[in-house]
Amino acid sequence: MGKVILLAHQKGGVGKSNTATNLAVAIAKEQFNGETDRILLVDADPQATLYRWSQRREDNQNVNSFPCIRLDGNITSQIKIEAGKYDYVIIDAAGRDSREMRSAMLASDLMLIPTKASLADLELLEHMSETVETARDYNPDLTVSVFINMAPTNSQTEKTIAKQLLKEFPEFRLLNTVLSERKAHRDAFSEALGVHEWKDTKAKAEMSCLLKEICKEICNEI
Repeated sequence: MGKVILLAHQKGGVGKSNTATNLAVAIAKEQFNGETDRILLVDADPQATLYRWSQRREDNQNVNSFPCIRLDGNITSQIKIEAGKYDYVIIDAAGRDSREMRSAMLASDLMLIPTKASLADLELLEHMSETVETARDYNPDLTVSVFINMAPTNSQTEKTIAKQLLKEFPEFRLLNTVLSERKAHRDAFSEALGVHEWKDTKAKAEMSCLLKEICKEICNEI
């Protein structure tokens, strides 16, 4: 069975779709020598940001495209079926408490929660923790990891405060990796690329660190 990674948060604008695309590209580059057909993208968000990115990528003959499907409603069974076909299934859920997010949690190995280093975003994790407890009644092996995303590159104090606040949620594993707010993410996304295919070495290095931590969580690798 392939590994299922769910990108989720009950707030929009935290960078779920961008993280999903960059993880897919990073995995393809670092584990599969650029092959993309072993990674399935699943868009479970009505806004279809991930799906539109994959469609734009198909138009670029210089890069390999990723298989991508859209799912809605109770997607638990379908995700389990797809996990039997691919090495990785990466799911992008809507930025709210949705049926898709809750059902995807029952079929996921890892729920990855990006959060900005702001009090408004961090406070929502309290409700997320209740959702996780419910999901673990049915999927006790679900790993839940949080990382700080879109952080100011010059504000170490803000990052430190955010990490201290995240310690209040022991049911979440706080990752060491911090993804900074970088123009490379916006530019690469607009071209249906990942930062591994862009020219910002710092953005690429941060994404590689995130992938390594994820693999330690669910793959017993690296």
